[in-house]
Amino acid sequence: MEFTGPPNYADPLDLLRRFVPTPLRTRFRAGRIAVMVDTNDFSLLPTLPLESAAEDFGPDTLHWKLVRDSDVPGELQEPLTLLTGELTIVSMGPPCLLALDHQRRELHCFIGANVGAKAFQEFLVPFLCRLSEEAADPNPREFVEGANKDAVDA
Repeated sequence: MEFTGPPNYADPLDLLRRFVPTPLRTRFRAGRIAVMVDTNDFSLLPTLPLESAAEDFGPDTLHWKLVRDSDVPGELQEPLTLLTGELTIVSMGPPCLLALDHQRRELHCFIGANVGAKAFQEFLVPFLCRLSEEAADPNPREFVEGANKDAVDA
C-alpha cells in the first residue's frame, strides 16, 4: 500500500480546519527545549534527532501541530510577524500561517500543498526552531530581529 499524502479533510462545521486529525507523532530536542510534533503528513515530520528518553518532558516542552492543507496552493513568501503579548502570528502568504501561544507553549502551523519537503526541512523547520527557542527564553527580546524600533514606535 502506497502512502500518497494527507487524506482530504472536509468538515462543513470546521472551515478553519482547527480539528484536522493529526495521527502522526514524534518528539525531538531543539537546543534546550523538547518538541512534540503532531501532523497529518509524513513529509512534515522534521528530520531532526529524535528524543528517545522515556521520561516525560519537563516545563521546556513545546507542542507543534503541523497541518498540511492540500486545498491551499502557492509558494512561501517573506515572513510577516505580528507580536501581541503572549501570541506570535506569522504569515508567509497563503501557503503558511502559524500561531505560537507562549503561555500554553503550543504552535499551530497550516502548510499549503505546494510547500515541498525540501522547503519545509531547510527553511520552515529552522524557522520554527528559532521561534520555539525565543518562546522558551525567560527574557524575551522586545523586538523581532531586524525590525526597526522607530517604525514600531510610529
